[in-house]
Formats: sequence, structure tokens, C-alpha cells
Amino acid sequence: MANKRLSGKSAVVTGSGSAGIGKAVALGLAAEGAKVVVNDIGTNAEGTRLADVVVKQIKDAGGTAVANYDSVATMEGGTNIVKTAVSNFGKIDILVNCAGVFKSMATQNMTEKDWDLVMSVHLKGHFACSKAAMIEMMRQKSGCIINFSSRGSFHGPPVLHANPDFSCLAYNTAKAGILGFTTALASELRDYGITVNCMLPSAITTLFPYEKKPLTDNIPVADHTEPEYVVPVVVYLASDEAAKITGQYFYSSGGDICVYGRPLQLPGPHTFMHKPDKWTFEELSKFIPTVIK
Repeated sequence: MANKRLSGKSAVVTGSGSAGIGKAVALGLAAEGAKVVVNDIGTNAEGTRLADVVVKQIKDAGGTAVANYDSVATMEGGTNIVKTAVSNFGKIDILVNCAGVFKSMATQNMTEKDWDLVMSVHLKGHFACSKAAMIEMMRQKSGCIINFSSRGSFHGPPVLHANPDFSCLAYNTAKAGILGFTTALASELRDYGITVNCMLPSAITTLFPYEKKPLTDNIPVADHTEPEYVVPVVVYLASDEAAKITGQYFYSSGGDICVYGRPLQLPGPHTFMHKPDKWTFEELSKFIPTVIK
């Protein structure tokens, strides 16, 4: 690609080794010129580190990337992940908090260990990585943090009514916490030139391999459910063109994008945009600034 919109930038993408949104984001940022830390704790059936596989893909395509295998669920892990970017690339400009875990079970059967696992990866993981990254970003007075939440945080799946043994209580609660985390951190870091936004995507991935069905809101199922369709909004938010956009929640799936009105704040209406194919950077650059309240 001739126009590298993220050239000179250093990025960390957590949970970017397995076939999902994190991997798609890592590849997408690298394709736009960013140097990427691919973070993942997993291995494939052959015992190869998943992060190493994605790093090879990026390098084979002419990009720059290094692997990190630390868990986001500890403060030490978050610090080490960010240190990997700083030690290899000299700085961190972009943090994408995408690492996640999902456990579904009836709430009455959920153990403390089950609950703590989901909370530590999602909520504590966002905090551990963001704290380490923001310290570096505050020094340079610039940076971008992109969090990942879910519509499940405020719209439960219809299957609950038919199957009481299926519950996403811990996951939905953690994802709701990430919305509050985003709003608070965006306000705290605004004066440092650091943006903090949140994605609420929908895609078929290894974590969620299920056929997409409508939730209890009025957003339709997208025409495309590949993780790659989530990437353009992430790239846009990571670019200099989005340097004044912060504290926002973005739904992205296929050609569908929704900029949510933030809870308990006015004005509150949401703005939904649809196209039958993947959005381009130029289109996002034109439309998103016009709908940010």
C-alpha cells in the first residue's frame, strides 16, 4: 500500500495471535506501516507460539513486528508487554486492548475461579496494559488507546430466554466495566494528547464461532462477519486524523458502524451507518467527525 497512514508509529495489540479480531487488527496496523508487538499466550496444535505465526505473516508481507507471550491478567504482564514495544521500537503510540476469554454457564453454577478469570483478563487486563502504556504516552504527550467491549454489556442474547443454563454474566459485566473504564480514562488523559476509545465489534472468531443472531437492540446482523471488517475503524482511530476523537464507543461489523451516544450523557441518540462492503479510510475520515457529539 503506497499510503502508509501509520508509518513511524509503534503499536501493541493484545490477544492478537489466534484467528480473530486481534490478529486482523495486528495485520491491519502493520499493513499501514505501524511496527507491531503481537501479544498472545497461546500455542497451536504443533506447539508453535501463535504470536510467532502472526509475526512471521507481518514480516513476510514486508512489515515489522515482534512477539510477546506475557499474560495481560497481571500487572507485571502488562508492564512487560509495553516494555517489549519500547525496547524494540523506542516508544508506544498505539495500544489495542483486544485480549479476551469467554466462559458460558448458568450463573448459579459459576465459581469464584470462573468469575475471577474473566474479570482478570478483561477488566484487569485493560488496566494493566493501559497503565503501563499511558505512563510512556504521557511522557511523549501523545498516544492512542483502543479498548474492546461488547454490545453484550447492555443487550443480552435472546437465547437466554430459551436456555437458562446459558449465561454470559461475568463476560457481560466485565465488558460493561470497560465502557466506564474508557470514559473515565479518556477524560483523565485528554489534556495529555492521548485518546481513549472503545470498540464494540461483532465478528465470527475462534472465541465466538457462532452464527450471528440479533441481540435485544435494533441493530441488524451485518452482511459480512469476518474480523477484517472491524479493522478500518481501528486504523482510523489510531491515525493522526482521529487525534481529537476520544471517549467514544464504536460498533463495527461488516459494513455497519454505529457511534453510540454515551450512557447518561446528552445528546444521547446513536448514529448508525451502513454500506454493503468494507469501509475505506477516506470514507471514515469524512463521516465519523460529522457524527461525534
